[in-house]
Amino acid sequence: MSRYVAPSSVHRHVLIRDVTVVDPLDGSRTAGQDVVVEGNRITTVTATGVAAGDARVVEGSRRYVVPGYMDMHMHALETPQDIDGTYALMLANGVVGFRQMSGNRALLKSRREGTLPQPTGAPALKAAPGDLLTPLNASTIEGAVQAVREQHQDGADFIKAGMTTPQTFLAALQEANRLGILLGGHLPAGLDPREAARKGVWSIEHLGPGVTVFAAASSQEADVRALNATRKLPPIPKVKIPGAERLVLKLVKGMAVNPATGTSETEAHAYEMADVSYDQEKAEELAALFVEHTTWQCPTLIRVHTQQFGDSPEHTKDPRRRYMAPEELRAWDKSAKKFSKLPDVTRNALQHHWTAQLRMTKIFADAGVPMIAGTDACGAAGIIPGFALHDEFDYLAQAGLDPLTILRMTTTEPARFLGEEGAFGRILPGLPADLVLLDRDPLENHTALRQIAGVMRDGSWWSRTDLDVVLDRVAASPGAH
Repeated sequence: MSRYVAPSSVHRHVLIRDVTVVDPLDGSRTAGQDVVVEGNRITTVTATGVAAGDARVVEGSRRYVVPGYMDMHMHALETPQDIDGTYALMLANGVVGFRQMSGNRALLKSRREGTLPQPTGAPALKAAPGDLLTPLNASTIEGAVQAVREQHQDGADFIKAGMTTPQTFLAALQEANRLGILLGGHLPAGLDPREAARKGVWSIEHLGPGVTVFAAASSQEADVRALNATRKLPPIPKVKIPGAERLVLKLVKGMAVNPATGTSETEAHAYEMADVSYDQEKAEELAALFVEHTTWQCPTLIRVHTQQFGDSPEHTKDPRRRYMAPEELRAWDKSAKKFSKLPDVTRNALQHHWTAQLRMTKIFADAGVPMIAGTDACGAAGIIPGFALHDEFDYLAQAGLDPLTILRMTTTEPARFLGEEGAFGRILPGLPADLVLLDRDPLENHTALRQIAGVMRDGSWWSRTDLDVVLDRVAASPGAH
């Protein structure tokens, strides 16, 4: 059950009548279609005129139906004991599935045993890792290798690299490749992203983060990389002592609110140098290499924007903050205050780097680098679960990506990314009944993706009116994280 989302009365046998079906794979629109759902699967997609029988009918005339959205970088299960508000906001915004980007043995065990919380309308957990690789479990090559082995044995879907050195990162990657488990996440300072790509890294998050990727597109690459390599790992214990895991979790959560508040002036200089020495030819060569090695990118532009503009009213005065749990807002406001005290040279470097991040995203898209949409919601300052995915769409459009590319990044590309191509992300018989009904054509303008007339999750339908009630309930008792 959910304290925000009431069970739908429109389920089991549903007919969505006379809609235009949008296929993200080929960009086609097929008007005048009836979509029939039985249980939690689409059974038929045919020309309108299907007899309703005992089906509940959703009238879709002049509307467009697309697959439900996937947020491919989230930390929703950081608070499994209080997930309800986050999941409710996801449903209200058409988000039907996500990739969890932080995990542990308890989470993996709970998933195996089927005891993860599943409030009404909950999205599908598509993938989860074990513990983040940090100095606690990966301070040495031997430790990194052992951590990968343990997570593989625990049933992790992938390994998340968080705070590593080039040496421990590459050792973990080599062991992951040997075991046949994917490794992705943050590239360490000083590592050449081309080496990571050639050696099989699965995904790069946040365009790096930092200047690691941008150094490879600089005419002064060696100098930029040398400056970036001075970035120190946070003071995380390297010895497992009683309570160390809890201490590390607390430290990581504190830093994750906005890592940019810890930017040194040396790092700021690295940003400046990378940006003024930008080399278009090198950027295109890097993009071609990522294409060659299928090195996925999850830009999370909403995340980098909230970091680099950490005290901007755009984020600190966002009216959607009314949905967030009070303790989250306190942490966000504390972080914004800390960001405001950074030296001007640091703040300017961070904010000027935004243009470079948009440019790199467009270069990757134009080259055909595989990309997915994600937000880093749940724990990151200024990021409102569910809504943040639409913010990400806005920033992707600002970078110059077209509406079809954006739609693919949240539907068909996540399926391909997870090795489940054809299993979800399209409106076809046999696929999950996870759909979003839109008032406008999403191939004309990406903003149509937020013009939601209704959402079907796992075969249950919630109308726009139902979703507005959900939002009102969350606002009345804020509980999102």
